[in-house]
Amino acid sequence: MQNGSARIPVREKVGYALGDIATNFFFQSMILYQTVFYTDTVGLSAVAVGTMFLVLRLGDAILDPVIGALADRTQTRWGKFRPWILGTAVPFTPTSPTRW
Repeated sequence: MQNGSARIPVREKVGYALGDIATNFFFQSMILYQTVFYTDTVGLSAVAVGTMFLVLRLGDAILDPVIGALADRTQTRWGKFRPWILGTAVPFTPTSPTRW
């Protein structure tokens, strides 16, 4: 792989695709559950839930490449992505100790 034009074997492509399919099955089942939760428990209309999902997906389609380009241009002594991963973990940090 001197010039970056080496071909990826079909077996490796299929392996990655199978992992992505498994992830998508899980993700889609969560979306179905969220739809039922929003319509039956929260009381939103199906149109409102569908619109919410559409707006979120469109925002995600715009924001993902922007964030990816920003992360690719980041150069720190800790690497490209570690500062972003640690920075985005801050909002999810518990503010008080929890017991398991």
